[in-house]
Amino acid sequence: MSLYSKILLFFVGLIILLSIVTTYSGIQSIEQIAVNELEKSLASDINLFSFSMDREFYHIEAQLRFLSTSSGFREAVSRRDVGRIREAFAGQLRGGNVDVLHLSDDRSRPILTVRNRLANESLTIPPMDVRNPSKGFTSIDNGTGKKAALFVSLPLKGQKAILSQLVILDNASPLVRNLSDLLSRKRDEPVYVSIFMNDKRMFSTIFSLTGAHTQDLPEEVITALHGEGKNYIGKTTIGKASYYTIYKPSPYNVKGSGDWAYGIAVGEGIFLPFKKRLLFILVMVSALATSAAIVITFLLTRGVNPSLRSILSICSSIGKGDALSRIDEKTIKIREFSLIASSINTMLDSISQRERTIAENMKEISAINAELREKTKMIRRDRMRFLSILETMDEGVVALDHEGTIIYYNRAAAAITGTDSAEAMGNSYRSIFPALNVSGNNHTVLQEFVIGRQGSEEPLYLKAFVSPWSLENNAPPGHILLLQDVSREKRIEEFKADFVSSINHDIKSFLMPVSGFLSRILQGKYGAVEGELRNRLFGIQENVSKIHHLVENYLNVSKIESGKLDFTVGPFDINEIIRDVVSLYSPRVTFAEGTGHPLVLADRDYIERVIINLLVNALKFSPEDSEVVIGTRRENNMLVVFVRDRGVGIPAAELPFIFERYRRGSLGRKEEGSGLGLFIVKSVIEGHGGSIWVESTPGKGSTFSFSLPVFQGEI
Repeated sequence: MSLYSKILLFFVGLIILLSIVTTYSGIQSIEQIAVNELEKSLASDINLFSFSMDREFYHIEAQLRFLSTSSGFREAVSRRDVGRIREAFAGQLRGGNVDVLHLSDDRSRPILTVRNRLANESLTIPPMDVRNPSKGFTSIDNGTGKKAALFVSLPLKGQKAILSQLVILDNASPLVRNLSDLLSRKRDEPVYVSIFMNDKRMFSTIFSLTGAHTQDLPEEVITALHGEGKNYIGKTTIGKASYYTIYKPSPYNVKGSGDWAYGIAVGEGIFLPFKKRLLFILVMVSALATSAAIVITFLLTRGVNPSLRSILSICSSIGKGDALSRIDEKTIKIREFSLIASSINTMLDSISQRERTIAENMKEISAINAELREKTKMIRRDRMRFLSILETMDEGVVALDHEGTIIYYNRAAAAITGTDSAEAMGNSYRSIFPALNVSGNNHTVLQEFVIGRQGSEEPLYLKAFVSPWSLENNAPPGHILLLQDVSREKRIEEFKADFVSSINHDIKSFLMPVSGFLSRILQGKYGAVEGELRNRLFGIQENVSKIHHLVENYLNVSKIESGKLDFTVGPFDINEIIRDVVSLYSPRVTFAEGTGHPLVLADRDYIERVIINLLVNALKFSPEDSEVVIGTRRENNMLVVFVRDRGVGIPAAELPFIFERYRRGSLGRKEEGSGLGLFIVKSVIEGHGGSIWVESTPGKGSTFSFSLPVFQGEI
């Protein structure tokens, strides 16, 4: 097949393809225009629906207000005369579109319910607003299922009662039938009405065709109606068929009755006859246009063949190596092909010039290659030097890529963990260090963790310095781990903690008989003690108590450092503890009790020590005539306890360090205290999952606050 034939076939095929695409696009565009017109019409229909609902609510409310103004009816309600109330309700039922009349007292207890429909079925009516008139949609449980209904409730405050009227929305409802008939006559085709509660289609006139009773709404419809509060227009599947629908959120949603909406739908087949006629017209127009385009293309391309043969002949010579050949542009009759020939001649001139340039560039490339080889040798030497340094380090070095895969594992890391480098490479770091968390871009993050030691039952304590690294600025970062074996230091700390605990325990054991003996002396067990001797003995007893408190603090610090501070956790009312402690220090201490009495989940004895410690500190650093306030408040799932004094306060520079061990305030009495109290308080509170903080102004006082988890009903 000649090139000319190929070009002709190409243009003919292209014209046919464009014709098909144009036809299809035209159908889609016109159909979309029709859909847009339908959507506008549906919007008009839903507005008519809304107007009908507004009118029905107004009509029901007017009926109720007329009934409530009757003096006989109000007197019957005041006396709870069920017979007279029933007579008034019977007249109301005969007078309009009423399904249920309901009267309840101001505690929502039913007094009388009269029904026009569902007379033989049990009926459960939701409670109505006892203060204000209300109206909207609600669901009624008739024993076999829930039905949608319109309601209007009117409080009768003088009679301590609530008068309600309900209209059930189903196929038997005159309101639904009239509205459906009106919309169908307007559109000259079936129109279906639906009522929704939350994500359920409570009622639809189409259920008589589908046999269904309820149906869930799609997520996109729920989001538009109840999430964004706007109308939804589009295709929706009802039963097993698709319909064009418009849904609108109800403006009468009442708290406690759910989120209600309503909508209308028309069948999808509305466009089928129109689409068939449109398709026939467009296909015929496309066929005629295609035929005309083919004829015109044939006439326009008749002169292409001679020009192409001339160009192809010269191109064949060039392909055989004759780079000096040129096309005679005078023999080309068609302007476009003349331009092609001119471009080919220009291209050949450029090729000759570039051949000379390439020869010069090859010389430069040879020089660059020689330089690259020399730099490669230098890089290789630097790499070997760097690896030698890493392999001779005493600390373990582990490199991770951005996915946490180990890409380098030095000799020290293998010796510390007992894992061979070849086994570690290519695995996730969590397979070797499961307790380590590597994330973020912070430099030099210190973490301590424990892993099992191969061939030994003793754990391996590791300290890791984590830093991010990246070869490029925009590349996801990896991490470098610098590992240190701190097992020996941990064992020394545990030994020291056990030793301190043992010494403190012995001191405490020796102090107990001394304290008891002093108490018996002061109680007169060994004779009367008066005057200066009694004062001296009281001083000795006070110092023994301080030593006992100091030893107790050291024991707690020892437990904290060794991780042996155990809590007996259980629910209790912290207000009881606060009231008992306040009674010991009154009248200087007052209790500002918060609202509610939530239980906290904690160790009662330790929390009592925390409260006493904070109160003693507040009293110690406050004037004798000043008041200390302790109180509670609820914040989400935490209970906050605060102790506020008007003492000397804490300088701003010392606030970040006051919870550290052996730290005492510079504005307080330096001769008293070990500086361990606030450290122990912080450890106890954080051990319960809470937190502690302080707000202070020098010269005006301080407020210490801590939080504890509220008991949620289970441990």
